[in-house]
Amino acid sequence: MPITPDAKMYDYQTGVATKLVPMSDGTGSYAPAVVAFQPLSPGEYDYIDLTYTGSNLTGVVYKIGGSGGTTVATLTLTYDGSNNLLTVTRS
Repeated sequence: MPITPDAKMYDYQTGVATKLVPMSDGTGSYAPAVVAFQPLSPGEYDYIDLTYTGSNLTGVVYKIGGSGGTTVATLTLTYDGSNNLLTVTRS
C-alpha cells in the first residue's frame, strides 16, 4: 500500500501518532509529524494497584518497585449514572 500525504500511523508500543505533512522548503516533500503522544499505560512498571467503586474500576496506579514503589502513572475512570464508562484520564 503506498503512503499518501494524508497517511496516519500509530505505534502502539510508544503511543506516538504521526501523519505526513508538507515540508516548507517548497520541494513538495512530506515529513512525518507527531500529532499525539500519550499512551494510557507507562512503558515500565512492575506493580498495578486497582481501585473499585462498587463493581466499576475507578482507578489504576502503575508503580515501579513493587507495591511500595514509585508511582509512574495513574488512570482515573469515570462513569455515568448507568455505569457506562465515560472517560479515562492519565495523570
